[in-house]
Amino acid sequence: MEMEGIAGTFGMRDKHLVRMMLEKLEHRGPDASAIYADDALVLGARRSRRSPIEKATAIAQEDGVAVACDSYIFNKERLRKTIAPSCDGSASDAQLVLKMYRTIGASVFRYIDGAYAIVIVDCGKTLVARDTYGLKPLYFSGDMRRGIYSSEIKSQQLAEERFIPFPPGEMLVSGEGFRRIVRQEIPWTKDLNPKRPADRVRQLIMQSVLGCVDNSSGFNVLLSGGVDSSVIAAAAAETALSTQSVCVGTEDSEDLKMARLVADHLGTRHKERVYDVEDMLKVLSDAIYYGETFDYPLVRSCIPNYIATHVFSDRHRITLCGEGGDEVFAGYDFLFGVKKDEALRLERVALLRDGHMTGFQRVDRMTASASLDGRMPMMSNQVVDYGLRLGRKALLGSKVEKSKLVLRKAFADLLPKQVTWRKKRRFSDGAGSISSLVGYSEKLISDKEFERERGLLPRIRTKEELLYYRVFQRHFPSESALASVGFTPRP
Repeated sequence: MEMEGIAGTFGMRDKHLVRMMLEKLEHRGPDASAIYADDALVLGARRSRRSPIEKATAIAQEDGVAVACDSYIFNKERLRKTIAPSCDGSASDAQLVLKMYRTIGASVFRYIDGAYAIVIVDCGKTLVARDTYGLKPLYFSGDMRRGIYSSEIKSQQLAEERFIPFPPGEMLVSGEGFRRIVRQEIPWTKDLNPKRPADRVRQLIMQSVLGCVDNSSGFNVLLSGGVDSSVIAAAAAETALSTQSVCVGTEDSEDLKMARLVADHLGTRHKERVYDVEDMLKVLSDAIYYGETFDYPLVRSCIPNYIATHVFSDRHRITLCGEGGDEVFAGYDFLFGVKKDEALRLERVALLRDGHMTGFQRVDRMTASASLDGRMPMMSNQVVDYGLRLGRKALLGSKVEKSKLVLRKAFADLLPKQVTWRKKRRFSDGAGSISSLVGYSEKLISDKEFERERGLLPRIRTKEELLYYRVFQRHFPSESALASVGFTPRP
């Protein structure tokens, strides 16, 4: 597995700080820890094993170059065969990136299709890079001459300096500054592409799921019974690896019934967990601590996600989910009101750009809280780029409008009809967590308290959100932490 916790400095040497930061990131890499340092920089990383018997190495090193990768790379095999043929199939992402860097230098990031926060140290120079949509987390304090970086808010606030989320799709070169990463395809490889959009979507999602296999003995799937997670479960089941699925919800939640239907149809080893309001309140502090947010729609879905990720029995398996499907294939109801193809594309691009502080953050943090390597196959460059090219007719239909129409058609033969044509519901709706949390916060917080505190905190919109903010502030008291919280659009 390639999930890592990363922390480091450049323009200064502070091993003690980096060690403390890594301690805060133990959940991102409980099996191995390493520190690489010279006179003016420190690179630290923690890593999880891919298997119980593997010897995990957190930092790849060779001839003065050191690399740490918190990543999953969909086109890893292609990169290995074309740019880094000296790497064998068992090479870690860090080893692959090191070999690529030694061949093509800093342009290495242009060719990676995947989620990554990568640090390369080369003879006193530090390169830090983050993927296009910020699927992997990273925070930064300082400037181009002196900087401190790490994977999460909880580690970054130890630096006791103002910090910001590292900009997605950018690279920082110490002593030079930030640069935009311009993605490029590997020019000497081509695919035979089917013409029908549904067939192409199916092909690309299958390729993404296959790109996640990565020496895993099987997949974990977070299965809500919605279209997106069911499509990923179907694609995972087609790989012939064993698949374990998990669904959680309140006793009467629709998600449990629909997920059970999908699991029975696909033959996955399925687990369920029923929870109530006491269970939700019991994990609330942990969900906010690991989720690093108080955005009320996000916390509502963090809670069932947190419960679900801690149900899986094998943390060495890759864990898949359907996040990204709504953004790429137009799954939100408000998009029905967008009538022009270009306007629909721009709305989806905006949703994708915001995701690193909302939905994508939830997936990363909740899987990491259980030391799981969580991956989003819908967010490969190939799937996103193709999905964004599709127009309103393919996505929403022309006569009877249906969200994510092309995605439903692409996997209709592999899923039960009730699931294929199920109306979208927010995850927290289907899991049954909303009404309980709203009712609890209404009882706990008086109108007078709410009005007084909201006057001091203009970003607080509801009593429920104020409840979450109070917990967040206990864990993350800094102004930078507050400013790093994203807000779900159109909650």
